[in-house]
Amino acid sequence: MSESDPCARTIVWSGETYILNLSHKWVRRVLGYRGINGRPPAAVLLGFETGAYTVDDVERILELGLIGSGMDERDADKLLDQHVRGKPIAANAVIAFEVLAALFVGKVQTNVDASA
Repeated sequence: MSESDPCARTIVWSGETYILNLSHKWVRRVLGYRGINGRPPAAVLLGFETGAYTVDDVERILELGLIGSGMDERDADKLLDQHVRGKPIAANAVIAFEVLAALFVGKVQTNVDASA
């Protein structure tokens, strides 16, 4: 999965760069069947916007994003142990929100002409 995918987002943890993407075909199937912790992606996005998200939401979004960019599940789990689990929630919640929002909006465009 390349960063050219409009739904991909690049993050940096401890100086290492990672691409997260929820638009991968397998991840989209998981989201369609199970959602994120049993809730549809749109409901979880609303939870982030209103502050009603869970630590599990943050972890699951980041996990699926890493897997969606091609990372092995075990490697993704190790990375979450290093940078997410047991760490302050806010910074990773921002990342999870951005990754989930990218699934809906793709690449953020600037200077869009709404009159067209």
